[in-house]
Amino acid sequence: MADVLTLHMFIREEHMFKSIALAVGVAAIVATATQTIAQDYPEVTLRMAHPLPETWPAVQWDKWWAEEVTRRSGGKIKIDMFWSGQLGGMLEIKNLISSGAIDLGVFAQAAHASEMPMTSVAAGLLNRVSADAATAQKLAGEVYASAPTKAELDELNLHPIKWTVTSPYRLTCNKAIEQMSDLEGLRVRAVGGAYVPIWMETYGMVPTQIQAPEIREGLQRGTLDCNFGPIEWVPFFSLQSVAPFVSDINTGTFTTFQLFAPADKWAKWPESVRNLMTEVAQEAMQKDLEWVAGAEAEAMASFAEAGGKMIPLADMDAFVAKSPDMIAIWEEKMTEEGKAEAIAPIVPLQRAAAESFN
Repeated sequence: MADVLTLHMFIREEHMFKSIALAVGVAAIVATATQTIAQDYPEVTLRMAHPLPETWPAVQWDKWWAEEVTRRSGGKIKIDMFWSGQLGGMLEIKNLISSGAIDLGVFAQAAHASEMPMTSVAAGLLNRVSADAATAQKLAGEVYASAPTKAELDELNLHPIKWTVTSPYRLTCNKAIEQMSDLEGLRVRAVGGAYVPIWMETYGMVPTQIQAPEIREGLQRGTLDCNFGPIEWVPFFSLQSVAPFVSDINTGTFTTFQLFAPADKWAKWPESVRNLMTEVAQEAMQKDLEWVAGAEAEAMASFAEAGGKMIPLADMDAFVAKSPDMIAIWEEKMTEEGKAEAIAPIVPLQRAAAESFN
């Protein structure tokens, strides 16, 4: 009996030692592979400019992207984030990237519509083209990949890496919008260059240019009747107390801020670096999409809890019927500027995206 017990103990110990040896061997292989991968990356510190505060909705995916690139490179690619316009304001970052003064930067390309008309149309300058975040994100990628947009970006020395999407832009107002005629005369924050104002004026709204930090004060003082933006911005700006009514009108979903690198620097970075940044960007944008759905629902719930109300538009069919064909308006303007041939590949992409409203 003792011999049998001894044999069992020997077999068990031998098995345990083999398991430990296997685990150590696997760990060594993983460590070696990780070290090899890390060795493929140059040791570099990149400066990344961001115009927004770190607390702004959805910027966590810009931060996640930067941190994840550092982590996956084994700490070799360090990205220093400069928030709240520390390296340049909203309108300055584009030129800082183009000139190579900074390595990476985030800005709203819609603010530069006249300089980059084909690129900025990917940002959702046109109302009622993308009905949801997934469509807006996909459309942006397709527009960036089109030959005319690539040419425009090359001329500007810009390479797009990732972009941020939102829930549908709605009107959050200090009065209820119950029917289309209630829109007439309302002072509504307008963004996105010339095209959003055209859409607003169709319904008699008064497009009002106002900076984001001034939205709440404008609504409170009555110099602004409605904010034009996604519902997840409402709790960020604490708008529920000064604009307790949100319209159910879906004006379209926009990509808001885009991450760029100087195109010449991008081309010189090792392929391993470019592949890593692109791979992480794709993951970050997927996380953004997943987050938006939850953020929209959470914002609506907190809005309702604070006494806010979603107001259905009684004559929605008439509203939709009156909505201008913003794609045609953009196409006409580009044609007048001699860009008819250049935009030809982009128009079908916009039309396909607009099907999301059907």
